Amino acid sequence: MLANIKKTFSPMPAILAQAQEGKQAKWNIILNGLAAFGVGIGSVYTEAVAMIPYFIAVGMIYGATGKAVSPDTTLIAQLFVTFMPIVILTLYVKFAEKRSVRSMGFVKEHAVTDYLLGMVIAFAMFSACVGICAAGGAMSFGGYVLGGRYLTLALMFLGFLVQGASEETVCRGFMMTSFGSKGGALAGMLFNSLVFGLLHLFNSGLNVLPMINLILFGVFMSVLVLKLNSIWMACAIHSVWNFVQGNFYGILVSGNDFGPSVFRFESTEGMELLNGGSFGMEGGIATSVVLTVSIIIVLLLKPREAKN
Repeated sequence: MLANIKKTFSPMPAILAQAQEGKQAKWNIILNGLAAFGVGIGSVYTEAVAMIPYFIAVGMIYGATGKAVSPDTTLIAQLFVTFMPIVILTLYVKFAEKRSVRSMGFVKEHAVTDYLLGMVIAFAMFSACVGICAAGGAMSFGGYVLGGRYLTLALMFLGFLVQGASEETVCRGFMMTSFGSKGGALAGMLFNSLVFGLLHLFNSGLNVLPMINLILFGVFMSVLVLKLNSIWMACAIHSVWNFVQGNFYGILVSGNDFGPSVFRFESTEGMELLNGGSFGMEGGIATSVVLTVSIIIVLLLKPREAKN
């Protein structure tokens, strides 16, 4: 089993070996890192630009009537515009870095089975976090609260499928592979995981423990991608993890309220160390435990053989 841990980082995983075909792998490590960081972060901010037509349309439609657009509608739009980094980085990798999208983890092999399994894993992982908090008295069940908002919930789910894939594309599919092709698997993992944490720097309720958990989540996703030489399972886990906590259990997602939920779970005051407080469960020790155990399990797994 220890040999499987070593194989995660050395020899270089197939996904990074494929990324070495790109011209960015020929640059020095500082230039490589700056390019990976700059292009990756820049792609994220195109989401704000993509929202401009939405706000113009809302102003034209609702401005004359004096009515306000539903917050849920804006949340759904914000989730769907996260497709922008996926498009931009895929084009950048293909035409600027001159490498294949396979080197980002977008492979055909096992794509459907990986994705479906990832959805199940995400539900199980976050449910374990809820279970730990409930058992420790840090969270209580507040009942069924969805009402008849089924369409909104379905659109939220589809939106999170895009949003989760987008963050995985930015951090694991692009930053880790671009930087890791030069600095190696361990450096690529640490680099993108730190950046992933920094992307949440201005989220409500962020402090030291939530930042540690965000980095742990990045490490977990990175190890998974390196083991499978595929990004599909990571995309599914990320998407369903966010959807389940916000729209199934009714818990804040990295400090954000994402509208309708099936159930509502209430955090117990004075138990913020366990339940995460105003950041949501991602900011508590329960999540630290689940992520740490998950990282260890994935590290012990045998790496998947990649096809050329």
